[in-house]
Amino acid sequence: MNKHKVLSSTFAGLILAGFISQSAYANTSLVMNTFFPPGHFFTQTMHEWAGQVEEKTQGRVTIDIPAGGLTNASQQLSSVRSGIADISVTANVHIHSQAPLMSFSSLPFQIQDAEAASIASWLTYQEFLADSSPLESMGVHTLSVFNLSGGYLYGVQEKPIETVEELRRARLWTLPGFTTETLVNANVSPVTSPAVEVGEYVARSVVDAVYGITHESMTDFKASAYLKNIVEFPLAATSTSFSMVINPRVWSRIDEADRKILEELTGEHLARMVGAAAQEAADNALKQMTEIDGIPVYAATDELYEALKKASEPLYENFFQQAEGAGIDGEALLESFRQEYRGAKGEL
Repeated sequence: MNKHKVLSSTFAGLILAGFISQSAYANTSLVMNTFFPPGHFFTQTMHEWAGQVEEKTQGRVTIDIPAGGLTNASQQLSSVRSGIADISVTANVHIHSQAPLMSFSSLPFQIQDAEAASIASWLTYQEFLADSSPLESMGVHTLSVFNLSGGYLYGVQEKPIETVEELRRARLWTLPGFTTETLVNANVSPVTSPAVEVGEYVARSVVDAVYGITHESMTDFKASAYLKNIVEFPLAATSTSFSMVINPRVWSRIDEADRKILEELTGEHLARMVGAAAQEAADNALKQMTEIDGIPVYAATDELYEALKKASEPLYENFFQQAEGAGIDGEALLESFRQEYRGAKGEL
């Protein structure tokens, strides 16, 4: 064979091989939608996670997080389904009517620590819900689940609330979802709104107390300046749970090796990251409110705590019925979650 033809064929083969290699590992830029502001611990954690993704994939996968957010909190999942964003994180309360079982870790009086709760949430999801993939039917693929820190009771009046009768006489603010249902079952009629609005309600003296929100939310959303006391429960009134989701068409276009890396960096890994950051933020906020602002902390009376637990029982009954309808043992799921939580808490 002619020497020049051999060299030409070899050179062409190298070019083709290089082209195939580059195609197989084509760069992918993913847009992530989040409703949290840029300075929030969650957004900062997502930037840290995005850096890990870029490093582990050697730059083949990058995560772009627009500073302003692309939709409001309730539209996070639909933004991924419609293609506005590639990835988002939705509070499961916003999809509760379509996927009620995803809120299992937010049921009242189960957790104190966000990191342990996040680890337990992912492990329980994997054991009981991953096969049925509740969010797949909503047009998204689940990458991870995790929790924020627990919610407690914050008083704007000098005297802390000690009884359910005092709770009923007070003007209360709370989040939509399980905390609202608990209060309604206790014959309380709360004002509800997204967490970001709590400071406005407190500043305008519209409410006497705030129920079920996290310590860091009270400081972040400018409500802590008006507080006179904090009442803590043995276990939190709720813990907002979240799901990280990705558009399945986008997911399928990512190279298999890079999908494997993303799976390693989401799941339990991401749950631990977010949970640890959430708990640190809550601890720092509580320290600011107590040590710097001088707000006293009281342990909830047994009477108040037991009354609220009693008021939450119908929520559990409803959850068990919904789980049964989906062919899942709801009691076993929650027992597994609590065991995983205790195990993770002992490990930390």
